[in-house]
Amino acid sequence: CQLRTFQNVDYQNKTMKDFVAMIIGLPSVSGEKRVEEDLKAAIENITGQPVVGVSVAWDFADKEEDVTAALEKALSEMETNPDPLPAPQMNAVRQKLYDTERSLLDLPDPDADPNAPNSDIEEEREPAPEIVKSLRSSPRAFVVFPSQEVMEDSVRAVNTHRTGDMK
Repeated sequence: CQLRTFQNVDYQNKTMKDFVAMIIGLPSVSGEKRVEEDLKAAIENITGQPVVGVSVAWDFADKEEDVTAALEKALSEMETNPDPLPAPQMNAVRQKLYDTERSLLDLPDPDADPNAPNSDIEEEREPAPEIVKSLRSSPRAFVVFPSQEVMEDSVRAVNTHRTGDMK
């Protein structure tokens, strides 16, 4: 019953999956190349149809920690949290409790230099552009088209050309 309801709603409404095709069987390519741009141009050339964008999947298992750290750093830089308020004047006992609480809750130190690196580990990590260059693409990519009709025509054209399988 639930599956039929989903299929009915999906049939009656256009969703992202109606505009997207997946390419399977791509060769592994270095992150130094502009894979998405090259693939987009190739698909537009083969199909004669416009492509909104291409997203290649990347194999980053060996660099997962570095990729995660780079993403977390980029996100924290984008956050618009206000600067922490200065710590109030406290006696020695209250200061000790405050420091313990701040440490346990992982709160920022209001007296710390905001431009100082957070940890030694952060400095040892590879910069994000170098991480990207060291990655290899996976055999799959997603191609976004402006409409379902354009996507279906493009899938037919690519499958006729046989540069890979597009579904």
